[in-house]
Amino acid sequence: ADRLVRITEKLLALTRMDNASHKQASRSSVDLTDVISDALHMLTPLADQRNISIHLILAENCVVMASADEMYQVIFNLVENAIKYNVDDGWVRVSIDADHKDFYVTVADSGMGIPEDSLDRIFERFYRVDKSHSRQTGGTGLGLSIVKHGAALHHAQIRTESQPGQGTKITIGFPLDPI
Repeated sequence: ADRLVRITEKLLALTRMDNASHKQASRSSVDLTDVISDALHMLTPLADQRNISIHLILAENCVVMASADEMYQVIFNLVENAIKYNVDDGWVRVSIDADHKDFYVTVADSGMGIPEDSLDRIFERFYRVDKSHSRQTGGTGLGLSIVKHGAALHHAQIRTESQPGQGTKITIGFPLDPI
């Protein structure tokens, strides 16, 4: 029942993002520090169960024009995956940085990593790299699809780096001046 609830919630999030892609998403000033704090508040118990430490590296003045709900979904799903597919006693690093044209949200972990032949598919709906762990992690295969859609709605670019056994790093570059 819990798994079905999670799948339904994630499908609803994707449906809302699909609908938003056909019209201009409502944007307002969003403090990413608050969004990250809210997401980590929800995810800390999951990390604590496996003694995974979470490190924050935040630039000052992380206020952007965005949809707060969609930014929350992007950050929540990135961090949730970093925790779920990590090793016990591992770490997750969440950072925000900016340059003259983009701001970057990066989530890195000490987890199991992603094989090179799966990197192109991880953002597909229902795609699972390791199907044998699906019951253990409780994943739906929708989290990174939500990340992809949320990034696309904000005209962002995603870069993924991963090595099996060495963890994963996903960076999303959002334009400071949205189109």
